[in-house]
Amino acid sequence: MPILIDGRLVMPPGVAVSADGQLYIGLDPTAARALPPDHQFVTNPALILGPQPPTTDAAQPVDPAGLLAAMLRHVALHATHQAGGPVTALTVTIPANWGPRRRGQLTTAVTHTGLPSPALVTAPAALAAHARMLGLTFPTGSCLLTCQTNPSPAVLTVIQATTDGYRELATRQIDGRYDLDHLVVRHVIHTATGDDDPLRTTIDQPGNIPPDGLDALLESVRTARHLLTTQERAPILLPEPRQPAVITRDDVTTAAQPLLAGISDSVDALLDAADVDRQHLHGVVLRHPNDIPGLAQHLAAATGTTPVLTDHPHGLADGALTLTSTPQPGATAASTQLPRVRLRVSDLTGALVIGACSLALLLQAILTADITTIYLDVIGVRTSLPQLGTAGALAMITAYAVAHLAPTT
Repeated sequence: MPILIDGRLVMPPGVAVSADGQLYIGLDPTAARALPPDHQFVTNPALILGPQPPTTDAAQPVDPAGLLAAMLRHVALHATHQAGGPVTALTVTIPANWGPRRRGQLTTAVTHTGLPSPALVTAPAALAAHARMLGLTFPTGSCLLTCQTNPSPAVLTVIQATTDGYRELATRQIDGRYDLDHLVVRHVIHTATGDDDPLRTTIDQPGNIPPDGLDALLESVRTARHLLTTQERAPILLPEPRQPAVITRDDVTTAAQPLLAGISDSVDALLDAADVDRQHLHGVVLRHPNDIPGLAQHLAAATGTTPVLTDHPHGLADGALTLTSTPQPGATAASTQLPRVRLRVSDLTGALVIGACSLALLLQAILTADITTIYLDVIGVRTSLPQLGTAGALAMITAYAVAHLAPTT
């Protein structure tokens, strides 16, 4: 059962820590910009597990395991409320390259929350299990190549199906000096600024750009790439006093070419490390194919196999659960309770506005009708059929919206 956290299917992993130790969970980098200067922002606590580097600034060092425990408590609170019962089993997906140190830190964080001991499933294994749910079949002993583009950089993994799950044979990041966000920043600066603009020189040496300025550019690029999934053009804010730049999907495709050029070499090196040939690959699975334009085509050319594409936000979770949970017989769509959430005014605004328009059109059709009478007898009424039809259509849309909202309240 999907869990809605603060009204979202996917919770941003960012955590902010105030000067007095108060935590703000579920923030994205855009929301973090509004934080006071004395707040520390961690993009994703799971990414900083492992050896802790010595701190050189005045800021208090953060405890990634403690932040991760706070995130798990937050998620468990919503899960308990919406499922109507306590969490009795926990499955967590982890990167394939996590060893005993980070696995132990994760287990310690879970222990501090009071949740059950976690079953750890690597992301490639979960992705392979999800691909099997989508209809991809591969026998025991066969090999599969998986590619995940999020989080960046993109990671390739060769796994082998076993009788009790999957075994990672080799993992490798796609070759490239920069990830796609950095490549788009470089492309935009070189196309939207003049030859004498000092920003062109500094972008070739990222260390010369202040961290805040580079983070702002990268976040602006991420926002623009998200907007391009639904529209043709999107703005990118450049450092003042420069005017914003506008990019299209073609600009992202052009910027991605240096990254795509390394796909073939990365696949060759990965297969060599896994000690398999292309004919041993029974399938290729690509998660979030739209993150890097052209990646699916380049993977197909490098492996000789057309990838299975998946962009489901809960794909890894669904796949991991098939590996760790025992199916419960008798559960059907009709008997499964939907998650209960508290409706906000904004959730009802659209339905109310459409309903009000339907009522207004109906009243207008009635009040402006041409009524023919003889003496006091009404012998005919002429009104606008288009108005009545539109009012009826809007009423049906309103009823449809309310019917979908009612079961989740």
